[in-house]
Amino acid sequence: MSANSLQEKFLIYKVRQNKDAEAYGKLYDCYIDRIYRFVYFKVSVREDAEDITSEVFLKAWEYINTTTRKIENFNALIYRVARNSVIDYYRNKRINISTDDEDNMIQIQDKENLAAKVDVVIDRNNIEKLLSQLKEVYRDVILLRYIEEYSISEIASITGKSKANVRVLLHRGIQALKEISEG
Repeated sequence: MSANSLQEKFLIYKVRQNKDAEAYGKLYDCYIDRIYRFVYFKVSVREDAEDITSEVFLKAWEYINTTTRKIENFNALIYRVARNSVIDYYRNKRINISTDDEDNMIQIQDKENLAAKVDVVIDRNNIEKLLSQLKEVYRDVILLRYIEEYSISEIASITGKSKANVRVLLHRGIQALKEISEG
């Protein structure tokens, strides 16, 4: 167990026991930039990303203070809340988010190095434009893996998908990104 997760567990304990806003503020400070970036890449409107990010932290605060469940991983919790908030945002905008690829999942061997398949050099200024052209499900896993640098296991925990499904989505997302950048 890392010192970071121990500190997070202690802060969560303080929030739960005393509704300690200062302890939650420390969690907020640790995650605000990452959550905002994650949300912004998905909605591409600064004001909406700010609003959604605020909602994410409010919902996480409420969850911590109302659930009786043990919170094992605050990182997974906050990203799951962020992901669900973005989904709610699009539902409210009446935009359908496609998850068809979950039904067509295939297995990929663990030893396969997905990062090696990304041989396309992408200018940093064009990343947002390219990612916005991907299906939402691909964009999620690519952002978490290559922007936030989470492991396959962490991404599976955040998204609620299996490790194999995450690998498949990464593979397909990278292929789609290659096609978009070459086309």
